[in-house]
Amino acid sequence: MVSTLVVGTNTYVTQAQADTYLGDSFAWSTNWSALTSDQKDMALLSAFRLLEKQQWEGVPTAGPAHFPASGVTDCLGEAIPDDEVPPDIEAAQIELAYGISQNPDLEGATTTDDNTKRLQAGSASIEFFNRDGSIIPSRFPGNIMELIKCYLASSSASCGPEAIGATGESIFDCDDDYDRNQPF
Repeated sequence: MVSTLVVGTNTYVTQAQADTYLGDSFAWSTNWSALTSDQKDMALLSAFRLLEKQQWEGVPTAGPAHFPASGVTDCLGEAIPDDEVPPDIEAAQIELAYGISQNPDLEGATTTDDNTKRLQAGSASIEFFNRDGSIIPSRFPGNIMELIKCYLASSSASCGPEAIGATGESIFDCDDDYDRNQPF
């Protein structure tokens, strides 16, 4: 038996919202419509669980789910009201649910990186560089990352040194407890 969807507890969106969102998609509407109600709920629950495992910006304001949260801004720097789930997060849950419904392996994937180094067809070939694992790939497909990137805790400006010219002065772009800005 599938758990009942409860917005703010185990989902950000209702099945009806997902049906509307995906129903407007030329590429996705037919496959989503073919799923049973239980399959849709399972996909939405799975997507929610994956999203809730992330470290998000802001402080939760209601319920066990991270969103709604205070102190959250969108990619344009606009504040998201403390009592609302960012629309991009809702869209991410829906799109991720669709992805999981079509490819259940996505739920357990630790990465969506493709380890292909070289492709060849006859005399034509393509070889990719930087497939040595030096870049940590995302767990989520690109369409999901586009939606959630600005809300991830790691997406905020990081504090770090900036060396400018040869003046010997280092500039730090955040507040810290250290008074040092000159070389030793």
